[in-house]
Amino acid sequence: MEWITVDSIALVLFAVILALLLRRSFTHDGLPPGPKPVPIFGNLFQFPQQEEWLQFAQWGNIYGDVATVRIFNKPMILLNSAQAIVDLFEARSAIYSSRPHLTMAGDLMGWGETVVLMPYNERFKNYRRLLKVGLNKQVTREYYPLMEKEIARELVWLLDKPDAYEDHFRRTAGTVALKIAYGYQNENNEFKALVQDTEEALHMFAIAALPGVFLVDTLPFLRHLPSWFPGAGFRKLGIRTQRLIKSMIDTPFDMVKRQVTVAALSTFLLCMMLFPGVQKKAQDEIDRVIGNDRLPHIEDRDSLPYVGAVLKEVVRWRPVVAMVSHSVTQDDVYRGYHIPAGTALVANIWAALHDPARYTDPDSFRPERFLAPECAPDSSNFAFGFGRRACPGEAVAQASLFCTVARILAVFDIALPIDAKTGEPVRPTMRWSSGVTSHPHPFKVDIRARSEKAAEMINRARDEA
Repeated sequence: MEWITVDSIALVLFAVILALLLRRSFTHDGLPPGPKPVPIFGNLFQFPQQEEWLQFAQWGNIYGDVATVRIFNKPMILLNSAQAIVDLFEARSAIYSSRPHLTMAGDLMGWGETVVLMPYNERFKNYRRLLKVGLNKQVTREYYPLMEKEIARELVWLLDKPDAYEDHFRRTAGTVALKIAYGYQNENNEFKALVQDTEEALHMFAIAALPGVFLVDTLPFLRHLPSWFPGAGFRKLGIRTQRLIKSMIDTPFDMVKRQVTVAALSTFLLCMMLFPGVQKKAQDEIDRVIGNDRLPHIEDRDSLPYVGAVLKEVVRWRPVVAMVSHSVTQDDVYRGYHIPAGTALVANIWAALHDPARYTDPDSFRPERFLAPECAPDSSNFAFGFGRRACPGEAVAQASLFCTVARILAVFDIALPIDAKTGEPVRPTMRWSSGVTSHPHPFKVDIRARSEKAAEMINRARDEA
């Protein structure tokens, strides 16, 4: 038996796996149509490296709003319309509320024990019940004074150091989240190190949370490769992220929600300097309704419909969460197509919010679409998740975002920066991060008080806070 060596056994196992992959790569199984896969690799080499939602939407235009792509032998179904997303993730949420098992993000990185990637089970349901108790609309009203106090401080920081707008947004969102969840005080900005760790962990999550990005998601046995093995660099990445997540858990913090809020506000600034007519119209509404003797409050939302429409259009035009993945827990049939249990499905939120059947001229930034007589569907319905995995903190996020947007518009003018040599406005390079969440790359912006009275009001609000 000397001829039976480790190498020969490995060769036989490889041949068996290869045969299985070849056989399954040609099997259609009644799934929806999609781009033609190649043997073994499926559509792996057709996957985009940037802004994946654009390629997914393009496949939707070719093969239909429900399309199948394959990563090796594993199918993944793309939902490129609001109707398909609602039909499955909402109307059939009882079986479409789990998450795909992601070896990289869930096991190796350590996100599997967090609510965001937890399977749909009793533990997840218990967590959701607890979150709803503390974050429902009625309870959220109790947090309004806290939000308004911290946002008043944020205005001072924007006035003093406008170029550091992302840092200001992070600090405010983080302080509010810590105080709501844990009663933690951050008077001296004590969580700077935590911010750095969590930003890196969330960046890794945004990349790894899409099924099939890492080879180990499709071939889980690769997780047992030693980190020094060629091509096993993902092991080191996983270990690094586990340490970052442990740091987050040791100092509890609702980081994902905070990250989304920060990205939405950065996008808001970008939109205001690109579309000054929209900014002027929103400021006119605030001046007419609120005047210039006080800052807007969250309770003013119903009196400022255009400002609310601006926020909805920011969320629609460049959704922060561009894609969401769920998995089905039992075999199902949709539009005559077979969807096997365990299949990963990706809701292309960007495509749903740019559907010309729902939003006329979807590439244009036009808040009026959400007002009468047009009354386009509320983009918030897609911005905070679906069905039994919808974000339980939506009421908090919506209130905080509105207050920040309304107050910035009330006291600041936001404009394109001016080139010191030419004296001409400088338009930013429109670049966006990739992954399940997307935010604009850092850009220069001119933020200044609308008037001396506005500056006085900012400082007065700071003193009162």
